[in-house]
Amino acid sequence: MAIGGIGVAVMGFTFILVALVFLVLWLWMLIDCLKRQDDKFAVGGNNAKLIWVLVIIFTGLIGALIYYFVIKRTDSHQDKLIGIALLASVVIVIILIASLFVVTTETTFSIEPYPSAQLPQSTPTPEVTPLSPPINQTTLSNATTFPAITALQPDAGTIGTKVVVTGTGFTARDNNVAFRLRPEDSPENFKVGYINSLVSRDGKTIEFVIPEVLSACAFPLPENVGGPRIVCPAVGLLFKPGIQTYPVFIVNQNGMSNSVNFTVSR
Repeated sequence: MAIGGIGVAVMGFTFILVALVFLVLWLWMLIDCLKRQDDKFAVGGNNAKLIWVLVIIFTGLIGALIYYFVIKRTDSHQDKLIGIALLASVVIVIILIASLFVVTTETTFSIEPYPSAQLPQSTPTPEVTPLSPPINQTTLSNATTFPAITALQPDAGTIGTKVVVTGTGFTARDNNVAFRLRPEDSPENFKVGYINSLVSRDGKTIEFVIPEVLSACAFPLPENVGGPRIVCPAVGLLFKPGIQTYPVFIVNQNGMSNSVNFTVSR
């Protein structure tokens, strides 16, 4: 999400720079036209100044460019150099915008957790009598404990309310509290909003504060081996106005938990 936010900021700054360049060019041509003597207009006749002023004002940048190539470029060599430099800067800025647009249109995926019905299930192990491990050898366990929520305290609140989640299977870091903002079968995008990068010191509790804006993705993002790099959309998701009840669940490296309802007043 941070990468997308930087891209949006750079693009916004670039557009502002382009607008300033265009504004300088337009003002330069308008002032030149107002100061120019009537006999210095090669096109337009007796009312040349009035005609060109109206053209520049009402057609904006296009009129300014036409004025430059028809009238202004006939001036001194120094004026020609200034005009060429200004036009070159416009071209360079346009090229930068085009290259930035290509970079920021990189393939983006909407990150959704596994539906509860599709969560991988652990295979039950037959009951056997375990063998005693040799001395000085530690038995390794590959079992994964899926997160599970037993309670939310409180189960309702407003923006800024502190909430404690009690349960099991929480990781030391990178826990995500997920709010299902829209039904799972909704055709709309961003059906789930996240509170990211939460810690659990004991693996049984997570504390968070109800934020104004939710993230569009659960972190860390999965790796797309052999395909385009997955990028989180730089958007902020909001709770619906009024009093709404949302299913809340935990997403971390162990999987996705069951859901418990939480009511948000906004």
